[in-house]
Amino acid sequence: MAKKDQVSLVDDDETDSIIEFSENIADAEAPEPLPEREYPASIESASRETSLTKGTKYAKVIFRINEEDYPADFDVNNAPGGKKVQHIIGLTDDAPSRHRLRKFSEAIGAPMSKRIDLSQWVGLQAKVTIKHDTYEGVKREKISKVDLA
Repeated sequence: MAKKDQVSLVDDDETDSIIEFSENIADAEAPEPLPEREYPASIESASRETSLTKGTKYAKVIFRINEEDYPADFDVNNAPGGKKVQHIIGLTDDAPSRHRLRKFSEAIGAPMSKRIDLSQWVGLQAKVTIKHDTYEGVKREKISKVDLA
């Protein structure tokens, strides 16, 4: 049987379409989001993406909040091993986007020039402010602000 939070595929040529979980998905509940507040976080990944609807470029930045930084009353089982939260930064070459990118780069302590290397962001630290929003009827975390660590 697969460990919790792992999916296993049955290894049989005739059953490639069968996926087995550690628990019945009919009983699956949405995990409680982290409470709204500031958290120290580090950038785990940063990649350049393209919007499917508008075709604009943006950086998808994944911050990790370590479980030792959770509030004492937050159930670690909601996000064991740390919580990943996505943040989007526009990469359009216009004045508003360049200014937002500057403010973000200052907050994470990233080098700035005409040329940005997203791989240099990985491992940088910041304080992120978590707020909640609702997506498809489920409350989830959203980064509303990024500040110097």
